[in-house]
Amino acid sequence: MKTAQELYTERLNRIKTVVALEKPDRVPVVPLATSFCANHLGVKISEIADNPKLLNETIIKSFTRLGEFDALQQVTFSVHLLSVAWLSKVKIPGRDLPDTVSWQVAENELMTVEDYDTIISKGYNAFFAEFQASRLDNLLARVQPFADYLPEAIKRIQEIGVVPLSPGVQAVIPYEAFCGGRTMPKFMRDLFKMPDKVQAAMDAAMPDIIQGLRAAYHGTGFVGAWVGGWRSASEFLSPKTWQRFVWPYMKQLTEVLLEEDVIPIFHLDSNWERDLDFFRQLPKGKCILSPDSSTDIFKIKEVLGDHMAIMGDVPASLFALGTPEDVYKYSSKLIREIGPSGFILSSGCDIPFNAKPENVAAMLAAATGK
Repeated sequence: MKTAQELYTERLNRIKTVVALEKPDRVPVVPLATSFCANHLGVKISEIADNPKLLNETIIKSFTRLGEFDALQQVTFSVHLLSVAWLSKVKIPGRDLPDTVSWQVAENELMTVEDYDTIISKGYNAFFAEFQASRLDNLLARVQPFADYLPEAIKRIQEIGVVPLSPGVQAVIPYEAFCGGRTMPKFMRDLFKMPDKVQAAMDAAMPDIIQGLRAAYHGTGFVGAWVGGWRSASEFLSPKTWQRFVWPYMKQLTEVLLEEDVIPIFHLDSNWERDLDFFRQLPKGKCILSPDSSTDIFKIKEVLGDHMAIMGDVPASLFALGTPEDVYKYSSKLIREIGPSGFILSSGCDIPFNAKPENVAAMLAAATGK
């Protein structure tokens, strides 16, 4: 029997082989879930929403009961991280919502037009320090327990021979933060009514965002990091607007991660098909693109299959409504037609709360043949 260290090394090498667009001994499988794991084990969502230790334990127990896997995209979580990314408050189970209902971003206009000027004149860190204290109820104090427990969560995953693929701080472009803080409708209007001011604020924010990203990853040995793309999907914007306000900043953060020897993992929700060609500007065999099933994964293979690893893409609907045979068949198709070189089997974004455990087990079995 292999030791945990031997398993960890084998699985890490398997993932690195895939990222380099080479053929692995088998396709790696890297699940992503939080609330599903709680539901699977009968743990209330309210109990894991802001308890990084319990969630870490729950994730480990849930997936190890379902099969063999190579890595985890998240090793723990806190609902307050959503407020950091989107400058928005979050409705929390057990406080604002029933115990068994998942957390929800409560989008309201917390960021004003005047805040663009503050960022331009003082930088993003100065703006965020005041914003989180006065408008997000001292957010950083509530994020701290996650930051404190994260090293232990990573250690516990490694101790079972599993790779913590993207456990740390997300690389979030200014577009995403501003869109959440302003609200999507008002931010979209800002892009047309005051585009130069928005761009100036984005440019002013980037040095602090880059500095924070380097501090989070420099010398840590973290394998990968999410580069988030949610509301910045090109389907919401004209090509000209997307190329001005999204891509240059996403590319900058990606380059920072590559300089820190961290694998950028493009966690892309919504449809990005129109601008897939832009990802060819990035170094070959260094990144992972992970769609959420809205972007056609076979189109991604067509455009980027010889340039960038692809991770996905079992849909939420299939996990919740399909049968184990359905999941196994679709997972096998992905392995056959997207992989085996340059492919990691996973869900399209998170495995949903109401996924059938036997369906999740079917995805893991498709990768391992067990």
